[in-house]
Amino acid sequence: MAATKSATTFTWASGSATASGTTNPISCPADYLQEVYVQIVQVGTATTAATFTVQSSPDGSTFYSGQTYTAPTAAGTYTWTIAVPVSAESVQIVYTAQSGGTSSTLTAQLGQVTGV
Repeated sequence: MAATKSATTFTWASGSATASGTTNPISCPADYLQEVYVQIVQVGTATTAATFTVQSSPDGSTFYSGQTYTAPTAAGTYTWTIAVPVSAESVQIVYTAQSGGTSSTLTAQLGQVTGV
């Protein structure tokens, strides 16, 4: 039998897809594999590249930072796939938009296996 899957798009608690900020947390079921899919579209050559950090929480209230990812300074579309720790109850993303250049836009989804 094939696994069932879902994807939830991150929304913004502060900032926006084009301005530095933090997403609203997304709840993670503990039973199945989860990954965060992130795309940054960078327009123009940045003097300081856009960055993001996926934060996870084992209790839904205290968030711990994982690795910080940095886009190149050159214009382009960049993607990452990041595994969510199995102990996470929820995840959120902290985003810092590029400086210099024209703009950077971050979009992200939490992909989940929801059943087998």
